[in-house]
Amino acid sequence: MPPRTSEFDPYRTYKFCVRIDNATVAGVSKVSPLGRSVAANEVKQGGDMLAPRQNPAAVTYDEVTLEQGWSADTTFEKWANAVTRLQIDPGVKHFKRTVYIDVFDLNGSPGVQGGSAPIASYKLHRCWVSKYVALPDLNADSGGFGIRTITLKHEGWERVV
Repeated sequence: MPPRTSEFDPYRTYKFCVRIDNATVAGVSKVSPLGRSVAANEVKQGGDMLAPRQNPAAVTYDEVTLEQGWSADTTFEKWANAVTRLQIDPGVKHFKRTVYIDVFDLNGSPGVQGGSAPIASYKLHRCWVSKYVALPDLNADSGGFGIRTITLKHEGWERVV
C-alpha cells in the first residue's frame, strides 16, 4: 500500500520545546536556525595542470539564539551569570550545558504528560551563553510583549532519535 501524501508534507515550525540538561524551559518562542559550514582545503597535486582539488577541512557551527517571553523564569539569567562569573572564579563549573530542541507534529503536545514523541530532536553539545539580553525594549506606547534572548556558542549539533 503506498504511503499517504500527508506523511511527506513539510512539518510546521511552531510546535517545539527547548530543554537544557533535560529540563524544559518555559516560554521559548523562537529558535534561530541550526547551521554549519565546512571550509575548503585546497590541494595542489604535482603535474596536475587543472584546477586544484578541494577537500573538506574545518567545520564551524553557527551560533543559536533562543527567544523567551519576559517572565519570572530565571533559567537564562542564571546560566548567563555562571558564564560571566568565570572571569572572577575560574573554578565555576556547569557553565557548558547540553541543549535539546524537540520538534512536534501538529498533533504533538510538547511539555504535557503522555504527549506524543517529537518528530525530530537535535542535541547541541557543550553550549555556553555568549550574549544575554536581560531587559527588552521598554515602550509605554506599545502593547507588545517583552522578549529575553540568549545567544549560544556550542561545539556542534546532531540529530538524535
